[in-house]
Amino acid sequence: MRIIAGKYKRTPLKTIEANTTRPTKDMVKEALFSSIQIYHDTKFLDLFAGSGGIGIEAISRGAYKVFFNDYNIDACKIIKENLNKIKEDATIYNLEYQDCLFKLIDYRFDYIFLDPPYDFNDYDNLFDLINKYNNLNDEGIIIVETKKDFDLKDKYFNFIKYKERKYGITKLHYFKKELNYD
Repeated sequence: MRIIAGKYKRTPLKTIEANTTRPTKDMVKEALFSSIQIYHDTKFLDLFAGSGGIGIEAISRGAYKVFFNDYNIDACKIIKENLNKIKEDATIYNLEYQDCLFKLIDYRFDYIFLDPPYDFNDYDNLFDLINKYNNLNDEGIIIVETKKDFDLKDKYFNFIKYKERKYGITKLHYFKKELNYD
């Protein structure tokens, strides 16, 4: 695994030696970051971070603040090692996703990246908590990575799916807030 663009382009990253995580392929990372805009004030949450490849890619592309979370303590150690390699600092949590979202209740993210384990089936609760804790900016985007044959609903609470794309064995789902300006 490596950083594919930005300040730290081509830097190799360490991955966790377990079958509990799966690094996002370069093709998928390239497609993901080609579809969003990272600015100097971008706040990014990598909620099921694994080795941290997506959040570190956001840092390399200039994100202002990136938060990482993974319930696996070994994954958190790898994220720290990868951040040390590029001499960057970021907040890393080792929490269940519910606890992490609550801990971040005072933050509004521009992007929330979700790549839970493939057997994860608690999307209603996950989107409910992001909605309840108001973790996403009004113009923010939630990106969910799943297996290519996995379907998510078109709407979770006030989040609507506006795009999905397949890349090999992977599918990316994009959600934004349904804003009412009554």
